[in-house]
Amino acid sequence: MPYGTPMWFRANCFSLTLTIDALGCYSTKTNTFAIKPGTLFFSRPNMHRQLEWQNITEVYHLTFSEHFLAKYAGVALFKTFPFLILESVVPRLADTEVLTDLSKICLQIGQVQKENSHFKNNIIANLLTRLLLRVKQHFWDGYTGPVKDKEPDIVMQFIKNLEQHYQQLQQGKATLQLRVKDYAAMQGVHENYLYTVIKEQTGKMVSHWIAEKTILAAQSLLEDPSFTIKEISYRLGFAYVSYFTTFFKKHTGFTPKDFRNKSNV
Repeated sequence: MPYGTPMWFRANCFSLTLTIDALGCYSTKTNTFAIKPGTLFFSRPNMHRQLEWQNITEVYHLTFSEHFLAKYAGVALFKTFPFLILESVVPRLADTEVLTDLSKICLQIGQVQKENSHFKNNIIANLLTRLLLRVKQHFWDGYTGPVKDKEPDIVMQFIKNLEQHYQQLQQGKATLQLRVKDYAAMQGVHENYLYTVIKEQTGKMVSHWIAEKTILAAQSLLEDPSFTIKEISYRLGFAYVSYFTTFFKKHTGFTPKDFRNKSNV
């Protein structure tokens, strides 16, 4: 100590940090926040950040993916936890009772992680869901966003439309990928306006949201052996299996076949 990340970095997962007893500094591209005892903060995938710690006695840091919670706890992440949609929010301070409650769940997750159980991931995913529900209850219950007017509604409706469309794709009730202009038309706004609102409020372009949801749906379908890779590629709107394979490998580092073999181990 002191310790700091040497440069800006972007993780490929969600992270939640609960500070029981520590001092430091947390920075995004737009703000810098002090970390002190009782601070809780989170970041979403591909968000630029820096961390600096002056002292650490007790801190809990959890990382997770949308796919993990969907697979092992059946949780629709953004529908259940809308505060995770935003690029960043001001870190919140918790009182002693809340800190004790949250830290107990973190300790349970750590204990289960060490176990050799066939249901370990399911237990961890459900404990993590419980933790996020507590966080939502204490800090973000009814949270809609930091801006005025109708922009938070546009973001939430976009996520809702995105979720519904990919459910239809996975169920075989839709065969075409919707584009930015299609999601804009659903809300009666210009696609440039939708692009701007989503980018400003979530830190990601609409195309990135679509790509991430496509990968999540593909992973879910690949874990079901009743579907061939060809069927999955067509179900997700790809004209050719080769297009699907290139897209999937670009975003995950695996071919669909390799991912399927890995997930079935």
